[in-house]
Amino acid sequence: MVRIFRGGVLDERFEGGVVVIGPRPTQMIGLVRGDLFVRDASVCEVTGMVTGNCLAERTGKVVLKGLVNKDAKAVGGDLEVYGMVVGNVVNEGGRVYIDKQALVKGKVIGEVSGAPLPPPAATPKPSTPSPPTPPAAPPSG
Repeated sequence: MVRIFRGGVLDERFEGGVVVIGPRPTQMIGLVRGDLFVRDASVCEVTGMVTGNCLAERTGKVVLKGLVNKDAKAVGGDLEVYGMVVGNVVNEGGRVYIDKQALVKGKVIGEVSGAPLPPPAATPKPSTPSPPTPPAAPPSG
């Protein structure tokens, strides 16, 4: 079973996968007995435990301060690791940062950034044309 979460605090125990799609930021402090997928411009801070894989997909961002029991992957998204990954940390077309205090038991595969990642760029809103400026009044006199 897969659960879809749209932001807030995940402080429960979930059996199966969890998909975070925002739009609000998510703080995951519970237990996911399965995989965690973060996508669609979502930001998820993981301080709990994921027994499966943790994936930052498309425009999603994972800030891992807890534990991932399998692999942590950036598949088009951003992944910052400050906690522990028992498996591999894999960059498959995203961006990855691993803190000096983090622990990765497996391999680090792919390109890794040397500094924490900047926040995701805000999508520009379509500009509305400004009203025309009125003509200047002739000087009185």
